[in-house]
Parts: sequence; structure tokens; C-alpha cells
Amino acid sequence: MTTSYIGSAPGRLDVLGGVADYSGATVLERPIRATTKVSIAESADATWHVRSGDLQVDVGVELIADSLAASDTAAELSRGLTAVGVASWARYVIGSVALIASEAGADRFPGCRIDVASDVPEGMGVSSSAALEVAAARAACAWLGLEINPVRLAHIAQRAENVVVGAPCGLMDQLTVSCGVPGMLLPISCRPDHVGKPIALPEGLMLVGWPSGHRHAVAGSPYGRARTAAFVARQASRNLFRRPIDHLSALTVDELAELVDRVPSSMTTAEVVAAEWLPDDPQSALNAGESYLVASAARFAVEESARSERALELLQDAANNPAADRRSDSIGSKLGALLRASHDGYSSIGLDSPITDAMVSLLDDLGPASGIFGGRVSGGGSGGTVVVCCTPDGAERLGLAADRHNLPTGPFIA
Repeated sequence: MTTSYIGSAPGRLDVLGGVADYSGATVLERPIRATTKVSIAESADATWHVRSGDLQVDVGVELIADSLAASDTAAELSRGLTAVGVASWARYVIGSVALIASEAGADRFPGCRIDVASDVPEGMGVSSSAALEVAAARAACAWLGLEINPVRLAHIAQRAENVVVGAPCGLMDQLTVSCGVPGMLLPISCRPDHVGKPIALPEGLMLVGWPSGHRHAVAGSPYGRARTAAFVARQASRNLFRRPIDHLSALTVDELAELVDRVPSSMTTAEVVAAEWLPDDPQSALNAGESYLVASAARFAVEESARSERALELLQDAANNPAADRRSDSIGSKLGALLRASHDGYSSIGLDSPITDAMVSLLDDLGPASGIFGGRVSGGGSGGTVVVCCTPDGAERLGLAADRHNLPTGPFIA
């Protein structure tokens, strides 16, 4: 009987931080109940058969072996998979398994069947891609008898997405999926990968994902423009302050004010080149004819990190200080205000959408009296999922109100 090696991983709900991860921000994330499972079983033929539902991709082991023998396995694998026309969904799987093999020092691989099953919503900004990568990497570790630190595994999964797939994500999603605890918020300092102690919400308070039904893609142009603008801003800050700046979110309040005052609110590619503020991030490309919201990108990176840190302080005070105001409605109102400010920040860098704006406006209208404290578009923005801070009764009222206003009615992501 053929042995199957299985790995699983959850999706994640981005509570605060989102696209500030690649700027070194503090973020707050939570694994969700929905999971992805990947199983690997060796086969007699010299082919990797990757299957998800009705989809199947077949790749010869020689292509895998060539990539494992290269000095840069990820880049060689990307070239090889492109040459044979492998679809992006299968690249997440093949890339993760092959990079784990490279980590193990393997130079060849037998044929195998790799099966994917998932109930993580796709295109809704809850990190279905990171769940797939981490599940595949965990299955590969089981196959190889390899133990890898969860943070290191997250880095490998991110490289699969960045290089093998070609999607410019930060590390936040993979860290959450690899290191998170179900039902708990996970604080991460993305400089690059300090994972804090998981923390629970106060009793009577909940965070749910409200899917917009509008698909989001990390590889989409709004996300790419926002990311590139952030790295242009980082280069501008280095030139202006004449010091090494590894993370844009590390600018002081005074430095941010000076930078925003000195850089144009919007810059064309030609203007960026003329100013010599070229982004040095391999995942951020300047494109002819584009404009970049450089000042807003800088402001968002610093202010979003501060919002995450303030939310974490609120939760830690509620958990650790008996004298603190621990009422869920008081904490909920404060968290809700931070979420709402974050939503406005997303809009300032071009990651808004009409549907998520309408959803957040309904949250504003319902308000704390309805058990609704606030929300924001999450993840990569431009659709996807709105995170809502509410009470259990508030979630029920929101579902009814959404139906009356012809807005998406869920089901909510928990």
C-alpha cells in the first residue's frame, strides 16, 4: 500500500498591517478555520502529477532535477515551468515542494502524485496562496523526514510565491499560516520575521471576515503600484536623510513629516528615474506610463504600523492589567476606530474599491449600538474581504442589514 504524506495549513485574516508588511511594519493576523490539505504519494513513473479538483498538471522529474542542480533552484524552476506552460496554481505547489527538496539537499526525485483539497476561499484576500504553499511544504517535509523551523518554512514558502509563481507578496501571510495559533491574534514585526506571543480577544468581542465577492490578486496592478511606491519612498528617504533605512515604517514622525513635505504626492516613472529614487526591491518594478503615490505610501507604512502597535497595546492591557477598562464595547470601539483609519489608509494608496467602501460605510451606519465597532478592507485590498470588529449579535445584525442593502451576505469567515 502506497504511503501518503500529508500537510495542512489554514488561511488567515489580516486584522491590521496588511500591505505595510513589506515596509517592515508591525501587523496583527489571525488564522481562520478554513484549511488547505496537500498529500504526496510516490508513483512508479517519472512524473509529478499535481491535481486539484478537476485540474491536473503533469511535470517530468527531469525538469525538477535540473532545477535542484542549479545554483538558484527557484529561478531555474520558474524558467522550466514557464517553458512547459505550467499554470500558476500548480506553481505554488511544485515550487514549495521543490524548494523543500532543495533545503534537504536532494538532487533528484521520484515520480509522485500531489493532491490538493481546500476550503479556503480563493481571491478573497484570506491568503489561499500561503495556505497552499505552507501545506505543500509541510507535506514535503513529511515525505523527506525533514524538520524545519516554522519561520524558515515561511521564508521558503514566500520564495516559492515570489520567484516560482512571480507574485510580489510580503512575508506576513506565510508567517501567519506557518506560526499562528487557531483563534488567536498573532503579532508580527516584519523586520523581517519577529513573531510575537499570540493573544486572544476579550470575551464578547469577535473579528470576522466579510467577503466582498470581488476577487483580489496580489499580482494585480494596484497592489504592484502600491508596493513600488513604498520602495520609491524608501529610496527617497535614504537620499534625503543620508542614512541607511531598511524599513520605511521605521521613519520617525518628524522624518515622515519632512519626507511627505519634500516628495511629490504622485510621481510618474520618468520622474522617479530623474530623481534617482529607483526601488531596489526585486519584486517592485517601475512600469512605463504608471504613476506612483509616493508620499501616501510613506505615510501609510508608518501610520499603519503605529495602528497595529496601538491595537496590540489595547489587547495586552485588557489581558494583563486588572485595573484596565476590559469591557468589550470599550475595547471594540477603540479597535474599530483603528480599523476605520486603516481603511482610509488603503484608499490613500489606491487599494480601495467601490464594493468594500460601501461595505465599510454600512458598518459606520450601524455603529456600536448595533454591536458593530468598525472594519477595513484587508489583505491586498482592491476587493477581497472586509474585516469587521463586532459582537456575536452584531454579526447577526450585519448579515440582515447587508441583505437589505443588497450587499454581500457572507457567510462570514471566522
